[in-house]
Amino acid sequence: MSLRNVFITSTFRNRFLHQIRSLSCWSCGNNLKMVSNLFCSNCNTLQKPNERDNFFKIMGVNETYDQDETELAKKYKELQKYLHPDKFANKNKTEQEISEKYSSLVNEAYKTLLEPLARGIYMLKLRGQEIPENSEVGDQAFLMEIMEKNEEVENAETDEEIMKLNKENKAKISDLQKLVSRAFFDGDMKRVKKLLIRMKYYTSIDQQIQAMIRRKGIFS
Repeated sequence: MSLRNVFITSTFRNRFLHQIRSLSCWSCGNNLKMVSNLFCSNCNTLQKPNERDNFFKIMGVNETYDQDETELAKKYKELQKYLHPDKFANKNKTEQEISEKYSSLVNEAYKTLLEPLARGIYMLKLRGQEIPENSEVGDQAFLMEIMEKNEEVENAETDEEIMKLNKENKAKISDLQKLVSRAFFDGDMKRVKKLLIRMKYYTSIDQQIQAMIRRKGIFS
């Protein structure tokens, strides 16, 4: 067998093994060869979350910075359809506790992966790195731009002004997302950090704008 075929076979096997869990069900004790992602295939009892799984594995999506919001939402709804604690009201206490923990974990995973900034920071964490709490951009021109943008937001009064700023700011974040994605792909964590620090400023502006939109009851 060629090295290429060995690699393909090994890759396929690893992907297949990722889809199953060789462990014993906590409820019925069966030492199963296959336990589905959520329920024991023997007694249909909800299984505990795999502590080794990161948020991407929990949500069942590829571990990449580029995420489809629609697909994430679909995965989230599918998981919560089975995990919501209300569905386990008549189950035993242990299974109720597992559903609460699992449902909460899915909520956290979805919220983290949905937001561009939070997703980037989380992916850094998976790589053993982080952005210091008080990190700042040393680029004075950029800081001046941010100060001016903040003033524009504070002084915006009409719906048209606010929505214009909203569109411009979201375009900035979208551009940064593309750059962050490329930096992750290239394995350039130093650049990832710099870009995410910049994204923090624009995300803060976005939060201000969204608060104004809600307060004024603006509909796009």
